[in-house]
Amino acid sequence: MTDKVLNGILFIIAGLGSIVVYILIGDTGLLSKGHTEKIAAYALVTIPLAFMMTRNIVRNTHIDAGLLMIVVGLTMGLVSDAINSAEISAESSLIGGAIGWTGWSIMYLGMSVTGMGYLRTQLFPNWLSWSLITASFVMFAFLAIMTPEQLESSVDNIVAPLWMLNSLVLVILGVFTIRRAEKN
Repeated sequence: MTDKVLNGILFIIAGLGSIVVYILIGDTGLLSKGHTEKIAAYALVTIPLAFMMTRNIVRNTHIDAGLLMIVVGLTMGLVSDAINSAEISAESSLIGGAIGWTGWSIMYLGMSVTGMGYLRTQLFPNWLSWSLITASFVMFAFLAIMTPEQLESSVDNIVAPLWMLNSLVLVILGVFTIRRAEKN
């Protein structure tokens, strides 16, 4: 398997992995909340891996800065999910929410910055770079502006569709990565 195929697969897993885990495993009740969050975390780790592998093809300061933001935000989000799923006390979800929404918004801001870096390279078509910038920035702005309480009440109506849109962009990045011509 070539690096570009592996890179493309990581983008596809990054786009579909957590959706599959939460919808097909989490909603069925087959696993506990803690186990579902742990499996989703494994899928979510593919996000920085996919962006990092692309960074190694063409270097750009925006790609580097965005990758750093993705790692920081993802780390915060995963810690939040672990706190939420542990259900240590009644305050666990409040603590997790306070950390999580900030972390996830930072991750999406990092994806938007990385998209700006892609726009300055020839890795992807400009429309795809703009799609990444726009979808992830809208998600960032929504998560950053709303309070945790407002976000909890709008998960199904607004957060889920924005999450799906960002996931779709990641899958398309994966397809383009796999189909990209090798550079000599």
